[in-house]
Amino acid sequence: MCSIMGYCSKEANITSFEQAFARTKSRGPDASRIIDTGKGLLGFHRLSIMGLTPSAMQPFALESCYVVCNGELYGFEKEREALKKKGYTFVSDSDCEILLPMYREYGLDMFSMLDAEFACVIYDGETGEYIAARDPIGIRPLYYGYDEAGVIVFASEAKNLVGLVTRIMPFPPGHYYKSGKIDGPCDPDAEAEKFHCYCDIAKVDQVSQDDLETTCQKIHDKLVAGVEKRLVADAKVGFLLSGGLDSSLVCAIAAKKSKE
Repeated sequence: MCSIMGYCSKEANITSFEQAFARTKSRGPDASRIIDTGKGLLGFHRLSIMGLTPSAMQPFALESCYVVCNGELYGFEKEREALKKKGYTFVSDSDCEILLPMYREYGLDMFSMLDAEFACVIYDGETGEYIAARDPIGIRPLYYGYDEAGVIVFASEAKNLVGLVTRIMPFPPGHYYKSGKIDGPCDPDAEAEKFHCYCDIAKVDQVSQDDLETTCQKIHDKLVAGVEKRLVADAKVGFLLSGGLDSSLVCAIAAKKSKE
C-alpha cells in the first residue's frame, strides 16, 4: 500500500500539492518524494515491499518520462529479463521499474499485458501527455477531479483531492486515461473520450461446459495459484484473519506454500 498523486499542469501550486498529498502519508510511511515533470507534479509515498533499497524509490524516470505506481506486478521478473535483452537496464529490484520500459516498447497495450493490481500515472515527456490507469478489478484505489481551471488531478484517496478539485470521482477499473498534449486545461465535458476500456472483466468470451468435478478442480488450482503469486515480496509476509472461511482458507494455502 503506497500513495500516488499527479497534478497535470505546469501551473500546479507546489505548496497546495504538498499539503494535499500529506493527508495520505500513512499509506507510505517509509519515504516520500515529489518531482516536477516540467508540466506538472508527481508524488509518491512509499511502503517498501519490493526492492527495499533507496534505488527503488519512485517516481521512476526514463529519459524525459516519469511514472508513479501503487501496485504489485506479478511475474515481473520474466518481463524484466525480456526487457534487458532489448537493452534496458534496471537499478533496483522493484517490480514497478519495468513500467516505463514497457510503455516505451508496447505503448498503451502494456496495460492489457499486466498481471497486476495497480494504479499508476505516467508522464510522457516526448509527447507532453499524461496517462493514468487502474487494474481491471479496481483493487488499488484511484480518484480524479478537475480544478477550477479544468486541469485534471489524480490521487490514491479522495481526501487528497479535497480543496483542489470541484468534484471527486472514482477512476473506472480496467480503463486508462490519455490526456493529449498539455498546452492548456483539459475539457471536463470531453472526459469520456479520454477514458478507454482496456479490459472488461464482465465480458464473457466463452461458456464452460465442464462437469462439476472438473470445475471444482479448476477453481482449486486457480485459488492456489492466486495465493502463491501474492507471496512474492522482499519484505516479510504476514496474515490478518477475519475468522471466516475465505481468509482462513487463503492463510492455510499460504502457510503450506511457504513451507514447500
